[in-house]
Amino acid sequence: MGGKALNRFGVFTERKSTDEFLRIGEEIQDSLHLYLLNQYGIQVETCVVTCYRTKPDHGDLDLLVKVTPEMNIDFRKEIGLFFLPQAINSNGGVHSFDYQGFQIDFIPVPEAKWETAKTYYSYDPLGNIMGKTFHKFGLSYGWEGLFYKFRNSHGSNTRDILLTNDARKIFAFGGYDYDRYLKGFDTLEEIFNFCIDSKYFDAEMFQMENLKSIDKKRNRKRGSYHLFLNYLKDNNINTKYPFEKEKVTYLPMIAEYFIESGLRIQLAKLQEEDRINNVISQKFNGDMIMGWLPNLQGRELGMAIGKFKESFDSEEDYREFILNSTYDVIYKSFIEIYNG
Repeated sequence: MGGKALNRFGVFTERKSTDEFLRIGEEIQDSLHLYLLNQYGIQVETCVVTCYRTKPDHGDLDLLVKVTPEMNIDFRKEIGLFFLPQAINSNGGVHSFDYQGFQIDFIPVPEAKWETAKTYYSYDPLGNIMGKTFHKFGLSYGWEGLFYKFRNSHGSNTRDILLTNDARKIFAFGGYDYDRYLKGFDTLEEIFNFCIDSKYFDAEMFQMENLKSIDKKRNRKRGSYHLFLNYLKDNNINTKYPFEKEKVTYLPMIAEYFIESGLRIQLAKLQEEDRINNVISQKFNGDMIMGWLPNLQGRELGMAIGKFKESFDSEEDYREFILNSTYDVIYKSFIEIYNG
């Protein structure tokens, strides 16, 4: 996104005025609706992502397309056939292509995530800024909704648990005024002030030096994010919120607020799964096998482990065997399979 997705193909698009942006948005939606109706007999819902009203020009156009369960359409193929672009760049489910010298980002969205996606993508950089606030609670906010990030005993994020995709509830938890959001924004500064008005706003956490490396890389390319940082600096906004260092501190509050998600029950299951994984890894692992067969290393070791696991009818059978067997039984079984 941002108007440069096609550069690597030698296709360079241009910025368009808001009038042109609106014209192209309406034209491309009408054309797509008619094409899909004629080709597949379906009526598809689309939405051009909303920007602040006085934005003078645009580097691209984000087109959300609602995808229902019964649809079975290769959108990349259809884009090529209908719009005849010079190039298509597909990345993370988004298909970027050129249309009348302008970059279109075609974003298929599952029906169940439609309302959340429309909210998240609108009024850049609002979604990005809100996401950093939610991160302070150990949560992840994106176009699919708000998630609790489960970390296993090794500290790795292994599962995202959906809390809700109700935009109003997401905003309320983060201290954002959803009714104010629904009125829209005339200027970029209004979006910035909307973010700053959250009771959890912390200016310090948005500074580049406080971002993780992957966030630094992404936000260096986002002009709107730099404008936000400049706005904070120019207006001497140094608001600080005393977030707890240990994010687990917020678990009771999160579980209670999103009680319908069954967060505690899901966490208990994941914690038990993590405990079992640790037992399995302790009872059967590469270091143990190299103790049995010192010359078995690298690629050959991996192949031997794979062969052993494939000797079971299913992953569940393999796990049950390791959990319920002694070390001697595991050793004998592995050697038998390895030599077989």
